[in-house]
Amino acid sequence: MVWNHVDVSDISYYFRWNIALPNLLYLFFLPCVLYYFFCRFCGLSCRPWRGMGYVVLSAGLGVFEVWAGLPGSVALLTETALLAVYGTAALKRGWGESWMTALLLRSVFSVIDGLVCWADYRLLLPLVIRWEALVLPADALRELVKVLLVIGFLTLILRRFYRSGEALLREQLLILTAPLFFIALAERILQDAFYNGDIYINTVEGTVSTEMKASHGENLLLQLLAGVCLLAVLLIYQRLVRMKHAEKRLLCLFGQEAEQRRYMEEAVLREKRTMAFRHDLKNHLSVLKELLRTGQGEKACVYLDQLGEAAEGLSCGIRTGNPAVDVLLGSKCAVAEQMGIRFSCDISIPKDGGLKEIDWCILLSNALDNAVRACEAVPPEKRYLQLSGKRKGNLYLLLLENSCDGDLKTPPPEGIGLSNIRAVLEPLSGTVEKTVSGGVYKLKLLFLLL
Repeated sequence: MVWNHVDVSDISYYFRWNIALPNLLYLFFLPCVLYYFFCRFCGLSCRPWRGMGYVVLSAGLGVFEVWAGLPGSVALLTETALLAVYGTAALKRGWGESWMTALLLRSVFSVIDGLVCWADYRLLLPLVIRWEALVLPADALRELVKVLLVIGFLTLILRRFYRSGEALLREQLLILTAPLFFIALAERILQDAFYNGDIYINTVEGTVSTEMKASHGENLLLQLLAGVCLLAVLLIYQRLVRMKHAEKRLLCLFGQEAEQRRYMEEAVLREKRTMAFRHDLKNHLSVLKELLRTGQGEKACVYLDQLGEAAEGLSCGIRTGNPAVDVLLGSKCAVAEQMGIRFSCDISIPKDGGLKEIDWCILLSNALDNAVRACEAVPPEKRYLQLSGKRKGNLYLLLLENSCDGDLKTPPPEGIGLSNIRAVLEPLSGTVEKTVSGGVYKLKLLFLLL
């Protein structure tokens, strides 16, 4: 809205620029901002050439709304639909995610627009009436403040509610469609009712009024409540994200616990077989002695080969001091060898320290599974995995190093595996350090042995 009710005939040339600049901010720069944050919220790279189509279409729609005199509710629906359809057709996002992101962006804009319009009428307009020199920058200042507030609010939402790794529930945000649309619609209707009508200026008394008789204080309260409702919707969404992550983590932990129990049962069975072999070892030696005494050397060699095969079946080849961990590492080592990964292990599990066998298995299995997946991205001849552990006093350092994609510059976002590792280390005041450099990924786990 331009201050076309103020007599500025003596500065008509500049007044045309007074119209052009705010329209430029509203029709072109604001759509650029919305497109940028649409890409950010959807996890896309913001490519300017792809956004030019939306900016042009949005500007055309804005001009059409003014020409056709569309009511606020219809205008809001068409603006939201344009952004959602463009996100689906041009940016290849799912329709649910596109609609929810478009609704969120338009809701934020509606709240900011309502607050700025209130400040415009209650604070800026009386100053413009008193000092005509403010007519020129008034509209541009209003639109600039509006754009800056939209950028600030969306940045806050992006950092506070859309953290990395929390894109899991974007489509489930569909359940919040109704409150988001209600907030945006209420804001647009209020703005149309209060501020898009004719302005009546009493030059004698210096007062400003509109064709609608209503309390500006109550309107401000409604605007502020709309902002609070928007934040409440986002808080509900954030809680849903955390609950879903906790549910997935719990299910993963249950699955891993069952897997670790299987490893433990296998380790116990292997230990029983080893004890039985040791028990029969004296008899085996007696048989070998008798075969050699009677000159049956070939039969003795065959018997020794059979004993060797039986002995190899009793051992997983890795000794850490913990049978369950030995079985786990033996299984992971076999998987790594099948994928052509050079596996080396130098680790000793302390008998004390407060960590149960299941906790050790959760730490090692999650770390090794992530390392094996990272090795798949490099050629077979460059695949390697090194696991080591060192104890110094009550501190234990577990270091895992593996090859990874050479183009990887920063550690990838944390998934369920690292979340499980952090859950185990939290009671032990443990830390997790991840580094990537030159195609090498390093994971350092430092924790206290209680």
